[in-house]
Amino acid sequence: MRPVFADAVARRQGLMLAAAILAITAVATIAATLIDVLPLRMAVGVLALGSVLVLLALSGISVQRGVLGQAASPGPRTVLAWAGTLLATVAGPLITAKLVVAVIALVSLALVPADGAGAFAGVGIAWLVLPMALLVTGTAALKLPAVAVGLPLDTREAIRLADGREWSLLPLGLVLTTAVFLVVLGVGAAGFGSPLGLVAVALGIALFLPVSAAVARRYRSLQPAP
Repeated sequence: MRPVFADAVARRQGLMLAAAILAITAVATIAATLIDVLPLRMAVGVLALGSVLVLLALSGISVQRGVLGQAASPGPRTVLAWAGTLLATVAGPLITAKLVVAVIALVSLALVPADGAGAFAGVGIAWLVLPMALLVTGTAALKLPAVAVGLPLDTREAIRLADGREWSLLPLGLVLTTAVFLVVLGVGAAGFGSPLGLVAVALGIALFLPVSAAVARRYRSLQPAP
């Protein structure tokens, strides 16, 4: 197995960021059990989620810059750009796929008004659409290390970089999506006072750091030869 961190400094920084994410999740869990006012509890949850996403971006940038041989010293603009790219990479294809499935289910229900016809059609198409969504996620993930080192890719450049090797990126899309959803859902569960949120966040981080390094290595390997 390839190392996640490039050196001891990157390892220490990554582990400190992971510990900070877990600490914020734990505080959110405790706060949810102590605060009875729903708006205030929701505000704490939103603040915790925003803080976790920023720290997650910092950890991903640290890992990827280390793999690509650059010092981990990103500015606030880079962190926000990386976090936004991550959310767009993971959420965008899945939301689009869900909308496609919903439209097909509604059309099927209109054409064949039998009980459950639309639902069955939607489930059937979902098995075809989901792999494509993860394929898009894997390709779009190539933008992350580019943003981390200050050389952002647009969508067309990412597609050109992955040309002919898109399916090899599907596992990266799957793991990255799983990791982000575990972290987000874990923080959400912590906002309702569930200690299982900590477990989900820990699992998400355990997946997120290695997949961030794997995406950076894949990005480096797909660069055209000088």
